[in-house]
Amino acid sequence: MQEYDDPLARMGLTLACAVIGQIVSVILSALLASTLAGGYRVRAWAFLALVVWTLAGTVVLVLQTLRAEGRPDETKRSGLTNLAPRRIALWIVSSWVWPVLVRWRSHP
Repeated sequence: MQEYDDPLARMGLTLACAVIGQIVSVILSALLASTLAGGYRVRAWAFLALVVWTLAGTVVLVLQTLRAEGRPDETKRSGLTNLAPRRIALWIVSSWVWPVLVRWRSHP
């Protein structure tokens, strides 16, 4: 079997986890926004803010992950080489706390 240098093939697992994590984050955003006091407008703006927050985090983390997965040491060290619930949960949590992860990653 011949391996092609297709960028989408290299991103497959990362994108799958990111998309599943983002879907769950949208549902969590809706649940969190629905608990707020106030009218529809307040809940709608809160939902929008939470979705934009997690979407920005997902994009930033996808870019960082793809950069790191280019290095073989990072993939081996993480131990996450398949579409496991643990990896999806990691993506969900990471999309909410991404500024901490970006700051931690940029200051070794």
